[in-house]
Amino acid sequence: MLKTLKKIILSSLSILGISFIFWLLFLSNPKWSYANETKFDYVTVYHNKNLEPETQKVIKNAISIIKTSNLFTEAVDIQLCLNDDKIYPHLFPFVGGPTAYAFFDKTVFKNCTPKFKENVAEAQWAINNYELRKFNLTWLIAHEFTHNLQYFSDPQYYLTSTMGQINWKLEGYAEYIAREFKQDGQLKARIEQFLIEEKKEHTGLPVFEIADGTKQIYAYFKYALVIQYLMDVKGLDFKQVCTLEAGIDELYEEMLEWKEK
Repeated sequence: MLKTLKKIILSSLSILGISFIFWLLFLSNPKWSYANETKFDYVTVYHNKNLEPETQKVIKNAISIIKTSNLFTEAVDIQLCLNDDKIYPHLFPFVGGPTAYAFFDKTVFKNCTPKFKENVAEAQWAINNYELRKFNLTWLIAHEFTHNLQYFSDPQYYLTSTMGQINWKLEGYAEYIAREFKQDGQLKARIEQFLIEEKKEHTGLPVFEIADGTKQIYAYFKYALVIQYLMDVKGLDFKQVCTLEAGIDELYEEMLEWKEK
């Protein structure tokens, strides 16, 4: 009986081990899942359907944005995986249901419809009562590409600080770069905007509309403001921000005090 039990356990472990290896191989090699790959500078796009003609423009604009980050290097090599494949976008089980997500050297579209011609990503989720929300596609891609840069810069910090939680420093910096807030002198005006928005009621996951008619994620906007304060006003670099022990609420209050002065 004991020998039989051992055999069953060993067989189960072997099956799990083999399954894990296959999962890891497919996750690491999107070219096995997609029919096509197209290269644009530092980015390889994996896709099944034909790309819209405007795809190149949107991706190159996103690349131009991330080049403003001090984390960018010429050695960057990013894989962008579209969600016109039924399997690959769902292989990574730890991200939930975002519009798009980044891990390692990959950015993956998931629960949205990217429209490169219109430069928007459309999403309708149950948590938002299926409200149609449009996000600026260039900024969305630049945000996720910045996460790739963060991984390249410090893989250990990136992995250990995001396990099962949102790291506001990583999200805030990605939004700060993607939205082109860096050294633009508009921090105080944005704080005023945020103070107005926080008094409003929001449906589902809080967002608000910006000038181009697309949505801005409320929490990420707050994170980006604090990052702009820490980097543009206090002169910290990304690594110094990551080592700060103070939490988001403490730093947010400090930023408000600075604004009043």
